[in-house]
Amino acid sequence: MATIDDLQTKIGGKGDDEKLKLALALASGRFRGQANNPISLTTETVTLDTQGASRITLPAAPVRDVSQVQVDGVDTAYEWSEHGVLRFDNPLPDRYRGLQVTYTHGYDPIPDDVRDVVLEQAAAIYNLLPGVMSYTVGAESRSYSTALTVGTTAQWAACVARYRIGD
Repeated sequence: MATIDDLQTKIGGKGDDEKLKLALALASGRFRGQANNPISLTTETVTLDTQGASRITLPAAPVRDVSQVQVDGVDTAYEWSEHGVLRFDNPLPDRYRGLQVTYTHGYDPIPDDVRDVVLEQAAAIYNLLPGVMSYTVGAESRSYSTALTVGTTAQWAACVARYRIGD
């Protein structure tokens, strides 16, 4: 959700530093998980349960395109909104796994506020990742264990809330 170059500029280090890459991957994954939203632009096919309504909300937004909607394997007419709502002329059947939707959703580029908080979180994670876990000098040996816990800021919480999908 940000680049290694961005993180390198923010905190220093080398672009091929595995610790830098890991910190960025962890921060990006944490944001996606807490927002319950993949954020990045992607196309996917989802299978959804239907409950007899004429509207259904897709599991990710914003929606950029809907290329196919099938009810029980048959193409059906629909309207869609950027917010991820599909609307049908007639109520859908009340059925598990009855609706298949192929759609594109997410952001490209990643919004600046998301990029900012992910870089902030990656920098905090980077500074907590242990460099040396154990060492031995002569007959003496020492091991260290640290838990990877990083708090979040009010800016992080507000940004996650802004992009959060679902409950």
